[in-house]
Amino acid sequence: MQFLEKLDKGIDAFLKYFTGVLMVLLTIIVCAMVISRYVFRIQMGGIEELPVYFMCVCIWLGGIRVSRNDAHVKIEIIYSLIKNPRAQNVLRTLTSLVAALVLTYFCNSAWLLVIRTYEAGTISSSIGFPLWIAYSFELIGTVGMTIYTYVNTIKYALKVVKG
Repeated sequence: MQFLEKLDKGIDAFLKYFTGVLMVLLTIIVCAMVISRYVFRIQMGGIEELPVYFMCVCIWLGGIRVSRNDAHVKIEIIYSLIKNPRAQNVLRTLTSLVAALVLTYFCNSAWLLVIRTYEAGTISSSIGFPLWIAYSFELIGTVGMTIYTYVNTIKYALKVVKG
């Protein structure tokens, strides 16, 4: 169990710092694009795509951290209407299970997207970047969110069982 805890903390630390670096790079690139376009009247030649890809990577990998901390947006008013803690945990278990099942389906769809774009050799229009690499982060993020959502579902179910 200690191995899984260390792995969990390591993955979380990696995601935090990796997405942080990407956000800094994204900011630098956008500032460079604005300065080059509006001060020097020079286009940077296709680099406009990079901030979009960096942002998508940050969103998908950030979703893993959000799922890990069970911090997705929730409708808390429903829980305030239900006063029984056990009933609240049953509801949390069910909603978490539904989310996990939907994410499981989405994992398959993300996998198929990566395979299709890889086999087709699809590239981005401006810089010729293979799109299957960008779509791989969607798959990685979805798999990570799915794993953590199942973990959260189990935690909620254990609270129901323990009472």
